[in-house]
Amino acid sequence: MRLLPLLFLAGLVAATAAQAQTGTQPDDPGEGGGGGSVSCLDLGSRAMEATMVIRQHASTLSAGITSDARAEGIVVLAWLDQWTGRLRGIVELAEFVPCFDDGDRETYRRALATAGRVANTARDELLRTPAAAQAPRRR
Repeated sequence: MRLLPLLFLAGLVAATAAQAQTGTQPDDPGEGGGGGSVSCLDLGSRAMEATMVIRQHASTLSAGITSDARAEGIVVLAWLDQWTGRLRGIVELAEFVPCFDDGDRETYRRALATAGRVANTARDELLRTPAAAQAPRRR
């Protein structure tokens, strides 16, 4: 679980790269015009970033959560849930804005499905671990 700082840095690098590609800053309204509009390029960049981060967190959690790294596992699970929510919002927005083709939408839906499966497995592990540790021990 010592990969967490590296994963965090990878996410920051991806966010910075996405901003550099679109030419926007975090507080810019986007290329699509005024107040709050977002360009398709920006949506695509954010969706791809979220997909990459979801895969990284899912990979970390797929290795299993040891009792020593339980706290870190909970944090990674929370990050996975956060990024899954971001991607879900982008995919739902894309239903109304014709930015993504069928292949893109399928890629993002698969990432969401994978995130759901891995998160459920991690939650099961986290809920099972304390029950096993609290079982009465006989001498």
